[in-house]
Amino acid sequence: MIRDYNMDWLEKAVYMPMTWMQSQVTGAFIGDGTPVFAEISSFDYTGVLLAATGTGVNHIMRVPYDLDRGKQIRFRVWWTINIGDGDIETPTLVYNQQAAGTVGVDAATALNTPIPAYTFNGTANAIEVTGFGVINKNVILATTEFLTLKLTLTFNTASNSEVSFLGLEMRYTPRKMNGPERNLRGGRRLKVLSPLGVQLATSTTDGGPQES
Repeated sequence: MIRDYNMDWLEKAVYMPMTWMQSQVTGAFIGDGTPVFAEISSFDYTGVLLAATGTGVNHIMRVPYDLDRGKQIRFRVWWTINIGDGDIETPTLVYNQQAAGTVGVDAATALNTPIPAYTFNGTANAIEVTGFGVINKNVILATTEFLTLKLTLTFNTASNSEVSFLGLEMRYTPRKMNGPERNLRGGRRLKVLSPLGVQLATSTTDGGPQES
């Protein structure tokens, strides 16, 4: 009989554009700093422009129904900078778990592995992406219905109104079958520079390593 434990699922990716962030009231952001939606160059799409250091956005999301909580959950940030500088910046993502029937709380729990520092490539308005931060396996409880998320940036070398968040990506191992037999190993991770390819990632520099 086919069960999760004898399947080799690919790691699943969920992309959350900044327009999904539930931190606006009548068109204005609430929370940390003064984020604003702004057009990226003249490309007819927008991001959240970080007008000052310490600026951030918040979100509350339903935990994916097919998430295998016995495996890692990974996050990375898609963003851009509007000048040709190789600035080094480190976004901070924190979260909280929320069960049904409990009072909402602000996100405050650090990832087990933080999102690493990122060096922009020096090309203005390029679409760029950080490495992965991680919530360890079995940290998410079986009773968790929602995750509250807060993504902020305290400037290191960037200046006001240079960096824009485009979106937040979540990666996890799916569970697809009934029964207690869960995945023996994490969803297979493809090389990040070839997301529609077939080559498996092997290290932190190419989207890995694989989770056993």
